[in-house]
Amino acid sequence: MTLGAILNAMRDPAGVPGAPGLFEALFVGTWVFHIAFVLLTLGACALAVAGFLLRERSAHWMRLSTSMTGVAKIGVSLLIVLGVAPLLFTQVIYDPQWYASNVLSASWALGFIATLIVGYCLWFAFYSKNEEAAKRPVVLYAVAALAIFLFDGLIMHALIYQSLLPERWMDWYAPGGVVDTSGARLHAIQWSRYLFIISLSAPAVGLFLLAYADYFATRSDIDPAYLTFARTLGRKVCVFGSPVSLMLLLWWMSDLPSDSRLVAHPLGWLLAISLAALAWLVATKSAPGRGYALLASGVALLLLLSAWREVIRVAVLAPLGYSIDDYKVNVDWPSAILFATTLVGVGGLVGGFYLTVCYQAGRVRGLYTAGVGVARLSSAAVAILIVWIATFFTYGAAIWVKNVFLP
Repeated sequence: MTLGAILNAMRDPAGVPGAPGLFEALFVGTWVFHIAFVLLTLGACALAVAGFLLRERSAHWMRLSTSMTGVAKIGVSLLIVLGVAPLLFTQVIYDPQWYASNVLSASWALGFIATLIVGYCLWFAFYSKNEEAAKRPVVLYAVAALAIFLFDGLIMHALIYQSLLPERWMDWYAPGGVVDTSGARLHAIQWSRYLFIISLSAPAVGLFLLAYADYFATRSDIDPAYLTFARTLGRKVCVFGSPVSLMLLLWWMSDLPSDSRLVAHPLGWLLAISLAALAWLVATKSAPGRGYALLASGVALLLLLSAWREVIRVAVLAPLGYSIDDYKVNVDWPSAILFATTLVGVGGLVGGFYLTVCYQAGRVRGLYTAGVGVARLSSAAVAILIVWIATFFTYGAAIWVKNVFLP
């Protein structure tokens, strides 16, 4: 039996409830938001530590440290929540690879959750004590948390990279012919890939600072000198961090399989050109008022990266005889309609309401009073939640009655 036949036999026999290409597009699209907050969190953690250590130089550093500590605290929550969607889509179309990799390194997959909890608790400890009068050893909480977050990123990278190497699974499962079920090893790490993605936290937090300065520019209670400081620092971090990321990207591209023609793929080179262009844009076009546009360009770059990762996955698995297009399709229209309406209705209205309130409230000093438009949006959000909950339970009850009481 060929490796491709084994991989295809490991698929879910129920198939997928829609076109595999649709789930591939959703996987690529949702991963962008997850990795955006991963990078922002890592960058904010690093700046929070740096600001705390440099607080004696300027009050701006202390204020930046406090702000970035809060950003990282929220960022961890969002990267976890937003990581659910790409994980689920991975399990739909790449279930043999994902589950096999997790079983081979099961101890690390479980340890990822435990260490992430520890890291988050350490960051909260730093968050509660990060003030001007705090003693320097307090920063050890933050350093330990950042180290754990980076380590968790390495675990997740190894699990993903191992899933791309099914031809080596048996060697890892039974080295020397002796079965190893401990799951106690990370079997494969591609340092060029890991370091490149981690390095993007520098331009990510740099772009965030540019938008951060523009966002608070309307607040009369915030010192304009501090916002200038944040904007200048963001420009420097992005301009100097992007070339480092570019060099690591070129290393990653040179580290790709030589027989897969990936090195010459235009998408990889477009990603490299985009990194260089981003550094030039920030260096020359980062005047006040352009922070949001530059931040959007960073998100576009992450979309290229997400697509590039999928191109690599497809190119590596295709010679082994695995293609998502061969997956059996059993269309489930009620579930598809419920998913689409949930995404548009709950995600659009409810998510849009929360984002609107948070955005507007942060730009106002003191008490925030919602306008008529926000009030109507809140009413629509509550209404769609009621309709969605009623539909969800009604549909479930109907299926239960049909399966239990009807022949």
